[in-house]
Amino acid sequence: MNAKPQNQLFLVCPFCQMERFITKHFGDVLFLSAPASVFYFDDANFLKAVKKTIQREKITDICLVGEVSCCFIQYVLQNKSMTGLRCESEIQELFSKTDTTFSLTEKLLKKQLYEMSCQSIFGNEIEEGQIRIHALLTSKHDDFITPINWEFLERIQLAAAQNGNLDNASKMLTLYCTESIV
Repeated sequence: MNAKPQNQLFLVCPFCQMERFITKHFGDVLFLSAPASVFYFDDANFLKAVKKTIQREKITDICLVGEVSCCFIQYVLQNKSMTGLRCESEIQELFSKTDTTFSLTEKLLKKQLYEMSCQSIFGNEIEEGQIRIHALLTSKHDDFITPINWEFLERIQLAAAQNGNLDNASKMLTLYCTESIV
């Protein structure tokens, strides 16, 4: 993700307090927050406002961040009583008895990636090469960041690069990210 810092939008959980950690690693970027980094783009007004901000700020990369110490992930894993937020039921639906903090956080990130890549959300922008979506699994405690790659999304972004819908720098970044997982 070598985009100019001001062209990156990081989607984070406000309770994880990721801003300082992210800016330490990525510089001056923009943030949008929702509990457990679970965003509900099915709200037409919210999606319209987000897209308007993306356009106004010339965002080229959206980075979805999943922090392994997220309290909502921990509540589900430890079978603690929940606060009643909508994100908790979504995490609970993904949970299996064999999950770890890493596996449950990864499942949640992949679910969000899938939803964000739908045509009605950011699918058209991805196919046209206007936006690239990334998912990052993080551990602030261990100063750890790893990209979560999901083949279906990479194929869409690679097709955009190969069809000439990206500038040269973006095309090289997309090709590099795709090749690095092979």
